[in-house]
Amino acid sequence: MSTLVKFCGITRSSDAQLCIDLGADALGFIFHPQSPRNLSLPQFQNLQATVDFKTCVKVAVAVSPDVRLVNEFIDAGFEKFQFHYPAELPIQKISEWSSLVGRENLWLAPRLKPSEQMVESSMEFANVVLIDAYSQETFGGTGKRADWSRFVQLKKQFTDHQWFLAGGLSPNNLQEAILNTAPDGLDLNSGVEIEPGKKDKEKIYQVFSLLSK
Repeated sequence: MSTLVKFCGITRSSDAQLCIDLGADALGFIFHPQSPRNLSLPQFQNLQATVDFKTCVKVAVAVSPDVRLVNEFIDAGFEKFQFHYPAELPIQKISEWSSLVGRENLWLAPRLKPSEQMVESSMEFANVVLIDAYSQETFGGTGKRADWSRFVQLKKQFTDHQWFLAGGLSPNNLQEAILNTAPDGLDLNSGVEIEPGKKDKEKIYQVFSLLSK
């Protein structure tokens, strides 16, 4: 599978194991109280104890976390760190995250308004960038489609980075998304759910069936 596949918003061990067994490259666990898919660290640790992750990467997903929380993620055994943040966040904060987890492990997920540009100086602190649909109210998880043309533009502008596409991806638009954006990675969440935090088994199977074609 040439395109990396991450399932985000995992809250159930059965969902996690299914995604892993079918070939998911990464699973995202959300630590953001405003999200309907929010977990506490103890909840994650209980889930982790019942899942065989094999080679699947565990990704901590948070919004503008402080140093204490980042260190808790590290201690909990996360390998990658996907941090959402407003575009105006001071660059020192991003540099701090990179120093703590390593550039190779940090995934930047900026909330960019249509009129805002990617802060170029932030790019030196991470190898992976995730682009989601913009929302003034939330950081991701809207179920809306991201701006694919902008994603392509950014990918061409910063060719040394890996680019993950998020935002309303589902079996209905997955092949179209790959054809139009050629992403390095796909991030699926609401588009493969029965309800927030509960994945749809049939849609998970459909995703892998489509990706194998």
